[in-house]
Amino acid sequence: MLFVRGNANSATRQAKLHVGLATSSTLSLNDPNAALDVNLSVRIVDSANPGAPITCLVHRTVFQVFAEGDGGVDMFARGAFGSIRGVDSENNHTERRISLGLFRVNETMCSDALDLRERGYEFLTIPGDGSAVTVTHRLDWNRIFKYEEKLSKEDLKPGEKFRIGLNKRFIGTSWWCFGDLEGDLKGRRFYAWCEDDFRDGRPDDAFLREGNWMLSKDPKLLKWTWSAEDDDITFEVIE
Repeated sequence: MLFVRGNANSATRQAKLHVGLATSSTLSLNDPNAALDVNLSVRIVDSANPGAPITCLVHRTVFQVFAEGDGGVDMFARGAFGSIRGVDSENNHTERRISLGLFRVNETMCSDALDLRERGYEFLTIPGDGSAVTVTHRLDWNRIFKYEEKLSKEDLKPGEKFRIGLNKRFIGTSWWCFGDLEGDLKGRRFYAWCEDDFRDGRPDDAFLREGNWMLSKDPKLLKWTWSAEDDDITFEVIE
């Protein structure tokens, strides 16, 4: 799926978003149930519609969380976060590296429903008041070493530090609009067409009105940003 991060200038863009990354500060070797929480947040920092929330398609982006038991290839194994890399006391990379998997997945949609929500695509609403919405990925010991072939949990030592970061190719969206999934968008149907696209094939106004359809705004008018200091987050292995 193609994700758009926006290239419009400040005069034409509809909104600017900021993405943040955080993790658990420590991971305990003595706790068999320990997990590394990888938290992704996003907030609106500028908008042509102040106070209005924004809802985005997050299917197959860094914001899609695979729950335990979901099966399939999660976003870590698709390359959305890279590998877990060891760092020294000065935060320089070492040779220690834990692979989280890297698979190219060719998918076919099992549903031919017009409504993107009926197809099973996931959407996320970002609050309009400037606060962040956060999603959390949990990496337990089994998932951390699921695809790693050289290292195991037993090879780790207390005091070791590691870093994880974002692959920016997985930040963006291909469908978005102003509104709240649990508010004014509740019950609306999401059509895979941009409201500014008037080429042949565009659904007519009567169809959209009678079917309670929403069209996407132009993804290029939604700018996604992140801070350099958020690129990699460090956590420590403890006893």
